[in-house]
Amino acid sequence: MRLAPPRDPVTIELDGHPIVAERGEPVAFALVASGNLTVARSPKFHRPRGPSCLRAACDGCLARVDGVPNVMTCRVPAVEGTRVETQNVLGSRETDLLRMTDWFFPEGLNHNEVFAGVPGAQRVLQGLARRVAGLGRLPDASDDGARPARRRELDALVVGAGPAGMATALELAARGRQVEVVEDDLDFGGCLKALPPDDLGPWRPLLDAFAEAIRGRALTVRLRSTAAGIYGDDVLVAGLEGVEVVTCRTLVLATGAHDGAIAFEGNDIPGVMSARAGCRLLSRGVVPGERVVIVVAGSEGSFAGVYARAQPTATVVTGVPTRALGGTRVRHVDVETPEGPKRLRCDALLIDAPMAPAYELCCQAGAEVTHLPRGYLVRTRAGGVIRERVFAVGEVVGTRLDPPAIHRAATEIANHPE
Repeated sequence: MRLAPPRDPVTIELDGHPIVAERGEPVAFALVASGNLTVARSPKFHRPRGPSCLRAACDGCLARVDGVPNVMTCRVPAVEGTRVETQNVLGSRETDLLRMTDWFFPEGLNHNEVFAGVPGAQRVLQGLARRVAGLGRLPDASDDGARPARRRELDALVVGAGPAGMATALELAARGRQVEVVEDDLDFGGCLKALPPDDLGPWRPLLDAFAEAIRGRALTVRLRSTAAGIYGDDVLVAGLEGVEVVTCRTLVLATGAHDGAIAFEGNDIPGVMSARAGCRLLSRGVVPGERVVIVVAGSEGSFAGVYARAQPTATVVTGVPTRALGGTRVRHVDVETPEGPKRLRCDALLIDAPMAPAYELCCQAGAEVTHLPRGYLVRTRAGGVIRERVFAVGEVVGTRLDPPAIHRAATEIANHPE
């Protein structure tokens, strides 16, 4: 629900029903604000799914948008008339008849073995399996055709417009480098977008300087663009303009960190999401439920504190979640706490677990990693060097989310000899 009405409202549709959204906010935020937490269905068993990360790292917000299937609605801005349709259901978003697959096969289903050897039966079952596991119909309109990927050469490419990426891009630009930044989100800021205005004070100089650099064309930022892979000296970038292969003199990977995930029964029920995702909603004036429980599973709890300061009615508990209960929305959570097991009522469950470094692109670039309980930490040489002309900076290498620490790391990279 929203804490205040939208200041610049637009009307979007969910399965033909109107929803009021804030112009430009991610469509997934508008869906959560309207109480529509069940957005998608799991491919095989059609269990209800909802947004859990709001950073394009889960499949809980997949839907058909304006006739295009399999769109991550957390990466689509709300504009007047946006049409969102539930996909991969037989029936409705709330009642998917294909959910019976889950009930009939509680121990799992391998369609390759069912009715094996029975003439005709296996072919019928495989056809049904393809229907059950489908991910939507083809787009309403065909594309104009295949477009060749173009090649470009850049001076400096920074992947990620979070605190570390912004700081490094500014330092490189200050030294006369021609810098381009690619970011898959709708705006720059990264994890800072999960902070309320009162907590942004130490980061204001960085955000303001970055915005001014964009206005003054000291650097270029390409939003809704993804660095999809690194192949030798080539970086594959996919964005709204198409796909291109980029070669650059300096490559900086500021890929940040994934939300920490904990394995427990029911962790995929709609309404279960990361504490960072909950804070991102809150920064837009949206709360995921009326009875919010935050479980701090680890020693950090940074986003739990941010959320609780802004919404004191939220219940914060330290421990390990063992089970979430609910159907199309979470209703209870069992937590093993230092004082013993507890069962808490909730309609939204936020998990604040240690962040896992987003190491994937760094490994493609040749980086070594160290395994930690929270994930794989990228190892670099002095100055953030992965290999010649390739650097990693920020959360992916374990730098603290602290302005002076981020600035020091960015300066080291910018000062590295060519």
